[in-house]
Amino acid sequence: MPNSFRNALLSSGFVLLVGLAIGAYFGFAVYGLLIAMSGLFFLQLGRVLRLEKTLHSGRRVAVPDGDGVWARVLAGIHRQQVRVRKHKGRYRRLMKEVRQSSNSLPDAIVVLNLDHEIQRFNKAAERIVGLQKRRDRDQRIDNLLRHPDFVAFLRDGKFDVPIIIPSPKGEDCWISVQLVNSGQDSRLLILRDVTERTRLSRMRRDFVANASHELRTPLTVISGYLEAMEADSMLRDEWGKPLDEMHTQSQRMRRMLDELLALSQLEANTQASMEQTVDLATVVRDAVAMLETAHTVSIDLDDNLFLLGEYPDITSVVTNLMSNAMRYSAAGTMISVSWSMTSDGGALCVCDEGEGIAEDDIPRLTERFFRVNRGRGRDTGGVGLGLAIVKHALARHDATLSVESELGVGSKFQCHFPMERIVSSPVAVAEASGGASSHF
Repeated sequence: MPNSFRNALLSSGFVLLVGLAIGAYFGFAVYGLLIAMSGLFFLQLGRVLRLEKTLHSGRRVAVPDGDGVWARVLAGIHRQQVRVRKHKGRYRRLMKEVRQSSNSLPDAIVVLNLDHEIQRFNKAAERIVGLQKRRDRDQRIDNLLRHPDFVAFLRDGKFDVPIIIPSPKGEDCWISVQLVNSGQDSRLLILRDVTERTRLSRMRRDFVANASHELRTPLTVISGYLEAMEADSMLRDEWGKPLDEMHTQSQRMRRMLDELLALSQLEANTQASMEQTVDLATVVRDAVAMLETAHTVSIDLDDNLFLLGEYPDITSVVTNLMSNAMRYSAAGTMISVSWSMTSDGGALCVCDEGEGIAEDDIPRLTERFFRVNRGRGRDTGGVGLGLAIVKHALARHDATLSVESELGVGSKFQCHFPMERIVSSPVAVAEASGGASSHF
C-alpha cells in the first residue's frame, strides 16, 4: 500500500479516536464518533465538489504540496489534462492543415452524413456549386443539387461510376459528381468542374457528325463516277485492278462515315427508352441470315426472354459482334451465339474460335479506330469503330461488355443487361405501361 494511503488511513483513524474520546469524556461516545465521521465525510465531499467544479470550468487542476491521497489524485488528473491538451493541440494543427489542403484543391469536397446532410465543405464548393456555410450546413445535398440524374444517383446507391450533370450555377456549366465512403457515418462528395472537357467533347462530336455528313456527298459523286468507269469495257480492260481497289476503298470509307455518324448519335443520346420490347432472339436469327459467312454458326436462344430498349441499337450490337467474330476467325470454324437469363439479368454471348486477343490489348478494344491487327483490319474492311459502337449502345441500355480471350484459342464477348431491362414476355411490358404497344 502506498504511503499516502497509509497516512490517510492513520489520520482518519486518529480523528475518529479523538472524536470517540471527546464524546466519552462528556458521556456521549457514540455521538462523538458520529460527529468525527461526519466531519471527515463533509471534508471529502467539499473537496470532490470543488474538483467537479474545476473540471467543468475547464481550468487546470491545481496540485497541492505534500504526499497525501488528494495530492496524488489531483496530480494524476493534472497529468491527464496536460496530455489531453497536447492531443487537442495536435488535433487542431492537423485539422488546420487538412482544411488548408482541402481549400487548395481545385475540386469541391463536401462531407455528408449517411442521411446526405452537409457537414463541411471546402472553398471550391462555394465556387463550383455555390454552397454557403451559414445557409447550407445541415441541409440535404439533394435539396441543393436537384437534377434528376443526381437524385437518382443518390437513390440507387451505385457510386462506382461518376455522373455528369449541369451545374446549379447555370451558364452552360457542367460538373462531374462522385461519392465515396470515408467512414462508418460519413461520405465524401467530390465535385469537379468539367465544363471545358464537356464542351470539347461536344465540339468533337459535332465536328465528327458534320464532317461525316458533308463527306458523304463528294463520296457519292466519286462512287458514281467509279461505277461509270467500271461499266466502260475499254477502261475495264486497262484499269480493272485500280478501279476495283478504288471501289473497295470508297465502300470502306462509306462504312466508316456511317459508323462515325452512328457513334455520334449514340454519344448524343445517353439513355435508351424502356418503352419498346426487343425480341433479341429474333434479332440474332435475322443477323445470322443476313450476314454471309463461311463459318458454322451455333445459336442457343431463349425465345421467352425479351429486352426493354431500342431496336436499332440492339441490332447494331448483335451485328457488330457477329461481324467481328467472323472477320477474325478462319472459315469453317465455329461461332456460338447465346441469349439467356442469369442471376442478375440477361446475357448475350458471342464466342469464336479465332486468333484470339492479347491480354494487354483487351482494355483498348472499345477505343475508336483501335485494331489488334491493323494490317488485317484493312484487308477485311474493318475500321476499328464496331466495338466502340457496341460499348456506347450498351451504355445507353445500362449494360456492360466483358471480353475473355486467349491467343490461338478464341474470344468470348458477353453483354450483360440489368434485371430491370429484362421481361419474360411482351405482354408483361404492355400491362406495366398501361397497354402501350410494343415494337419488334
